[in-house]
Amino acid sequence: MEPLLEPGDYLITRLLRPGRHPRRGDLIVYRNGDRFLIKRVIGLPGETLMIDGGVLMIDGTPFVEPWWSAATRPDGAWTVPPDSWFVLGDNRPHSSGDSRSAGPVGSPALHSVAVARYRPFSKIRRFR
Repeated sequence: MEPLLEPGDYLITRLLRPGRHPRRGDLIVYRNGDRFLIKRVIGLPGETLMIDGGVLMIDGTPFVEPWWSAATRPDGAWTVPPDSWFVLGDNRPHSSGDSRSAGPVGSPALHSVAVARYRPFSKIRRFR
């Protein structure tokens, strides 16, 4: 998630309780096997995402991301199942375990949404 998040950052998160769902752009913490990852929600349940020539499209419309300006690779197409979310890391070339390789994140794997960074003190900020 660099440059937004770096190793050693401390975050405040809000648990995702039943009936509460992440929104596009949220930073979510989710379980992937025996570890937790944090990625950004890009696709919502029922949407079709496509990467074509490095351009990310949602339901056929190019999606302009304020947090990522370079091309997204590899090309592909994914349909997000009900009760699932398509997530990508902000540092796309070095993002492991995101939905391009691991598939959409289902509701049972969701843990929380990152609300703010509180450490280091020089980088305190809210995410939403």
